[in-house]
Amino acid sequence: MTYTTNLQETQMESMPELYQVSYGTTIERFTNYVSNVTFQGFEYTALPIKRSSITQDNEFKAQTFNINLVPTDLFKQYVSSTPIEPVRITLYRALSSQLTSYVTIFSGVVKSLQFSNGQCVVVCVSDNQFLRKKIPCYLYQAFCNHALFDSNCALNSATYRLNVLLTSVSGTTLKASEFATKANGYFNQGYIELGSNLDKRLILSHTGDTVIIHCAFDSRVVNGITMYAYPGCDKSPATCVAKFNNLTNMLAFPYIPSKNPVTTGYL
Repeated sequence: MTYTTNLQETQMESMPELYQVSYGTTIERFTNYVSNVTFQGFEYTALPIKRSSITQDNEFKAQTFNINLVPTDLFKQYVSSTPIEPVRITLYRALSSQLTSYVTIFSGVVKSLQFSNGQCVVVCVSDNQFLRKKIPCYLYQAFCNHALFDSNCALNSATYRLNVLLTSVSGTTLKASEFATKANGYFNQGYIELGSNLDKRLILSHTGDTVIIHCAFDSRVVNGITMYAYPGCDKSPATCVAKFNNLTNMLAFPYIPSKNPVTTGYL
């Protein structure tokens, strides 16, 4: 029996759904089946999962659906990390007796995530959402369109990385003598990470040897640990010149009028 012929049976065989969730190099796999399942050479852990139906229409709009489950490590990291990397969701359905007979019923990314009463609700949207993207994607605005250290900004993050040895960790407050080697505010809107491309946090403010982050790290971050800190950019021309000397790669229109004379008049 195949997946297709099973759908035509009066009494269908059970068909477990298999979720592959990836965030950077981290991958989690789980299933709504009654027990763990080995699929495509990987073990999918059985979890109590409830999902909504997958919406779709004949106008090729993005498909959406919700997953309700106990928060996994990956989803916890998604909430606390910034900049937020896309979390990919691939949903398979297969025959329980013949897992090689399967279909992919959804492929997309996490749109949003909420926690409530020990559960998390994950809103997923399909890949064809990108068909709605505006072209060109840049805006005529006074501040830079690029993100610091992206391919268009062209700056190398390793050049600006500062190794910091934490002397105090108290919730969202981190202290290290290395922070004081930079002017106050140098790390505002930057980030600090636990190892290269690992768990990271947005830096809200920087004064002397102290930074405030938007969300506390887990128990791995303690006094005496070394972390990587990166500066932030407010995307203004002045900062681009004075802080990064990168005006050549800036994409902004600092002298564009901020008032529309059609709606506000000339004065």
